[in-house]
Amino acid sequence: MKLKLKPIVLAATLALSSASLYAENISFNVPLTGPVGSVYTAGFEVRHVVAGAFEDTFTFTPEVAGFLHGSLVTTGANTFDNINFTSATINGIPFNFSPTGVNEWGFTNIAFSSGPIILKLFGIAAPDLAPGTAIASSYAGTLNISAVPEPATYAMMLGGLGLVGFVARRRRKKESSSVASLAAC
Repeated sequence: MKLKLKPIVLAATLALSSASLYAENISFNVPLTGPVGSVYTAGFEVRHVVAGAFEDTFTFTPEVAGFLHGSLVTTGANTFDNINFTSATINGIPFNFSPTGVNEWGFTNIAFSSGPIILKLFGIAAPDLAPGTAIASSYAGTLNISAVPEPATYAMMLGGLGLVGFVARRRRKKESSSVASLAAC
């Protein structure tokens, strides 16, 4: 029995492409700016040009451990530029959103996070239009992180202080023994 692979490959390709026809799932690498003091920050914006559900993923670099706070906003004037946020998390920390409409915003409570910083955002671009319709919609966001030194940094600092204390004590002992030897003369 001879299989015809060409029709099977073509059918699989069409099935996969039609599954993603109405969704723009976008991934971004976003550099953090800073530190200024101990604060890192990033701003980003996204444009969607096809109506339908989407999942956008943002990876922020470098990895920074600290207290973070994120915000998202979208504003529109008609059905072609409306975005409804459905949910979002950054390292598992959920966003709180305003009611859906042409103007929406969301934010996280301040929370500690470490490791890779990844924001996952789910939404619907132009929810009143048929999926696949050409649109022009966008949203923007910010992320701020107050960095906290890692335990290894504290260990190095304590080790340095211990070394400075040891040298000071040794110097003081040496000076007192020099004074005693001078007094004996």
